[in-house]
Amino acid sequence: ESGAAFPSRAVVACQGIEGAYSQLACDKIFSLPQIMYFNRFDGVFRAVEAGMCRYGILPIENSSAGSVTEVYDLMEKYNCKIVRSLKLKIEHCLLAKPGVKLSDIKEVVAHEQALNQCGEFLKVRGVKITIFSNNAAAAQYVSQSDRTDIAAIASENCADLYNLKVISRRIANSDHNYTRFICISKSLEIF
Repeated sequence: ESGAAFPSRAVVACQGIEGAYSQLACDKIFSLPQIMYFNRFDGVFRAVEAGMCRYGILPIENSSAGSVTEVYDLMEKYNCKIVRSLKLKIEHCLLAKPGVKLSDIKEVVAHEQALNQCGEFLKVRGVKITIFSNNAAAAQYVSQSDRTDIAAIASENCADLYNLKVISRRIANSDHNYTRFICISKSLEIF
């Protein structure tokens, strides 16, 4: 992929918070993005449509969970163009506070898709699962919690961001877990 003419600096809308997989995808497409975070996919589309952000990054499908139907529905509602797409390998890790062991964990928090993608790992451990809007937000929640029996499923870079430790790696049911992200813009841009 020759991204030669693609702008390295741009204001880009992502869903979630710092450390989200959307941010990892964004950092692969743009070398110096200025990222604005939104809680919902809808917010990403609105920011691009309003001209607040030149681009938006959205997950469109996952190798194990299939299409992200909400994004497809929003594509029809908002008149945005797809200018790039990117396949990102998703490597889910179990993150907890420093000093916490795997045997201490009683509850795991994460995005619904991540919980599904790591279902076998979770079932064996018989932990309580709690759904969050985003994996990075789940990691942030664990880091701010006083509890030592709670963990989040997120990418490894969330461990550094939120001062957590990786207590288990490669916890997804399949090692071939990829999400395709699209980069949208208000007008068609050809590179």
